[in-house]
Amino acid sequence: MDESKSMGSSKPVLVAALVCDVAVKDPTTGKISLIGIFDRVHVKSFPGKRPVSLYAKLTEAEGHYQFQAKYVYSNTGETLAEAKGEFTAKEKLGTVELNLQFPPLPLPGEGRYDFQIWVNGLFLGQTFMDAMVMT
Repeated sequence: MDESKSMGSSKPVLVAALVCDVAVKDPTTGKISLIGIFDRVHVKSFPGKRPVSLYAKLTEAEGHYQFQAKYVYSNTGETLAEAKGEFTAKEKLGTVELNLQFPPLPLPGEGRYDFQIWVNGLFLGQTFMDAMVMT
């Protein structure tokens, strides 16, 4: 991180967190379109893999922040993947959108997989997807 940027002092609020097939940002309007929003995935057998996009919208942030999105298998508590980055929020009443494209994520077994959102080391919230065998 660039040390010349001061860390944001206010704790952001997580407004939305959604799992989808694809999240695309329109270069003209800047709008993000979420395609295939889901919270369940069916696989033929375990272990499996699934590409995923994670969209998160934050507000009440002002300043520079580091963020982390952890992909956690709830059955074991194990972090299976994570994405890290940083953002700068210019005004506290504005919003910040995070659009994270994950490569195929591991699905070691049936159960719940959490996507935890952390900012400056503080847990803001999470969303999830449940994985099960096709019937």
